[in-house]
Amino acid sequence: MGQYDFTYEFPSDFENRVRQLLQQDSSGKQLVESLHKCKYEFVDVGLAYYAGLRNGDYWNKHALDFTLEGHEKDISILKCHERSLRAAFANALRTSTSGFVVRKILYLTDATSSLPATDEERLNVDIVAANSVLSDIIKIGERLCSNATYRKESTENSINDFFRDSFSLMGYSEVKDQTRHGISTNGQDAGEVDILITKCGKEVAVYEGLKLDSIKTAYIGVHIHKAIINYNALGTATFIVAYVSAQNFETFWMKYTDYLKNYTFPIQVKKQLDTKTSPNAAIRVAEMILSRDNYDFPVYFIAINICKASSTFNC
Repeated sequence: MGQYDFTYEFPSDFENRVRQLLQQDSSGKQLVESLHKCKYEFVDVGLAYYAGLRNGDYWNKHALDFTLEGHEKDISILKCHERSLRAAFANALRTSTSGFVVRKILYLTDATSSLPATDEERLNVDIVAANSVLSDIIKIGERLCSNATYRKESTENSINDFFRDSFSLMGYSEVKDQTRHGISTNGQDAGEVDILITKCGKEVAVYEGLKLDSIKTAYIGVHIHKAIINYNALGTATFIVAYVSAQNFETFWMKYTDYLKNYTFPIQVKKQLDTKTSPNAAIRVAEMILSRDNYDFPVYFIAINICKASSTFNC
């Protein structure tokens, strides 16, 4: 077989390979279960180049469009992990032999699909989507820590702008910065949420940033209240991100989580603060579940050390 001699036959082991590849993802089990519950079909739209795939080695290859159809809950999970899904599909196609490449993955909810059957199922779907956002916040935080432009002298707004622009570059198409949303602290005017992420017109994340060099209780309390009350009438997954320039980051994090564990939240706490495994030396994460009018939603507290290693003693 020559370099461009392809079979143009769909691999018989496609589904099995996709399952095995997805199981290696951090949310693999849930992804495999959701994919198994969905029906899929594909269409060969012809030569990839003429189908719009121009950047890459697509000579003589054919593009496939996949359509997945299933319950709204399962479709939502798959959409939130499309990068992993697309990578698994691409690998399972055995392009060097079959000559097939992925062009699009389309999603349909079946006619009987509506809201999840229970509040617990709905919360689980929301948590999966929120964890995907959390993963991207950590990635952006790592870039922030490695960027010499941002340090303890940087303003809160400039760092918020860095996150807003990074979200857009990562494919979030509905990122709104300083949006008039909810109510202000004085309760009279519209508020201005730092970053609001929506998808298909639905809120998926409220992002509130704040700069800290110590545990400033009143200042922290104001930001918490804004994020979970003033800006969050719908019970949207909330991310409260502290840009930290403390002298000792680990000591700061211990004091910060102690403060949060003893903080009197203005709405019901369904799950107490849980400190997660640290993703790296410069970022810490904790999560909890709050409930607004018996509607549970996840809240994440993230701390990012913006002091550079070479200048920590100056923080």
